[in-house]
Amino acid sequence: MINHVSRQAGFTLLEVLIALLVISIGLLGIAGMQALAINNTSIARVQSLAALQAASLASAMQANEAYWTNGSLVTTTVNGAVLGDATLNGQAVDCSTAVCTPVQMASWDLKQWGTALQNLLPGGNGVINCTNVVGTPITCTINVIWQEKNVALNAATGTEAGALATGTAQQQTYSMVVQP
Repeated sequence: MINHVSRQAGFTLLEVLIALLVISIGLLGIAGMQALAINNTSIARVQSLAALQAASLASAMQANEAYWTNGSLVTTTVNGAVLGDATLNGQAVDCSTAVCTPVQMASWDLKQWGTALQNLLPGGNGVINCTNVVGTPITCTINVIWQEKNVALNAATGTEAGALATGTAQQQTYSMVVQP
């Protein structure tokens, strides 16, 4: 009977080790899911900021109807406080402290918007394309562009393919159409 008790003690130790192994694997799975959840929350935050920035520029365009409805701007890039349109980029009036013309206000709005894009979004910049076809309403497309990095999903096992498997930064674009 004493031999029988010592065999069960060893068997119980083996059961405990197997239980610890199963629990450890489960905890690693939970940690992976938590990392993905945090990554997806970060991606959603940046996408929301891009949408808010596009809406912010759309409201500034509608507030400055005198400039945006005259059809003088067709396409411009916004990279921080540097604008792709030479006329707008040449304006240097601070419209927060001075009375501005519509052109100066458009320049001020775009430069402030571009600076906000760079500060809020990783690699953030913007492109505005406006139509100026005679006889049709002026329509502008606001594109907010940024770099988005995601967590790799099962890249080591090869079970995932595409952008999510690589864990690298991908260029993303949010577009909004507005009639100023």
